[in-house]
Amino acid sequence: MSSTQSITALAQHENGSTPYQMITKLGHGGFGEVHLMESRLVPGFRVAAKLQLVSESNRSIVQKEYNIHKELSRHGHINVIHIFEMQETPMFYYLFMEFADCGTLSERLPPCIPMSPEMAQMYFKQLIAGLKFIHGLGVVHRDIKPRNLLIGSRDILKICDFGQATTFMQSGLEILLVYEGGTSQFEAPEVCEPWHRGPPLDVWSAGVTLMILQTKGVLWDSPHMECAEYRSWIEGTDLKKSPWNRMNKMLLDLLRKILTADVDQRLSLEEIEKSPWMRLSYGSTQMEHDVITID
Repeated sequence: MSSTQSITALAQHENGSTPYQMITKLGHGGFGEVHLMESRLVPGFRVAAKLQLVSESNRSIVQKEYNIHKELSRHGHINVIHIFEMQETPMFYYLFMEFADCGTLSERLPPCIPMSPEMAQMYFKQLIAGLKFIHGLGVVHRDIKPRNLLIGSRDILKICDFGQATTFMQSGLEILLVYEGGTSQFEAPEVCEPWHRGPPLDVWSAGVTLMILQTKGVLWDSPHMECAEYRSWIEGTDLKKSPWNRMNKMLLDLLRKILTADVDQRLSLEEIEKSPWMRLSYGSTQMEHDVITID
């Protein structure tokens, strides 16, 4: 029996320990599993439940994730998944969250071609709006990627999975962070340094996410100059080749300014919102006068 099968079997065994009834497994990862569950008290009310095995090592990790996510939910934003409650049973920690019924952003990618620029822009605007809200509360996500971006009804993007999140403000001052792991293809190059700023990490990961939407794939394994694909991006040696030569010039310019190894030159979220591509109205030759975000 695999570890994921074991978790599912154990969860079914203690299915009566929570106020929700298990419906089906939605996914799994190194953290554990996510299940769709339905309220025993309110028929039809469904939640996504993140399950992690009870252990001393997991306790503080899960509690930190819950505390951060709960504070974000207390303020609330349409582009951030809402968390309802945390429960500990003899076997599991449960995090009960809003269920986004249209899957992940990665599942929205067409099978063989890039996403249309119009749709990519729509989702990216929502991602930037959600990150502005999160950063405004002194939190950095540190694991932005298409699998951690859920899609709800009306194509509303929702940031989820705050397992790597942490605070970057203390007493009104920004503090530097240390590396605690992530997804190598989405990590910013400065994570190899002993200390680094928080917000630029999410900006970088958001840029890689946009790149994936418009190129149909991650173009490097890790952001180090030893990686040939990454080095060619930083040095700009292949920009006249596919897929860059087919890309909107305003979009390519935006990606170059987001995915720069120089943290001081990397665009902020506010600068991204004001960029020409973000103000471009597809279907029209005119650019919008105002930045469109979903509040």
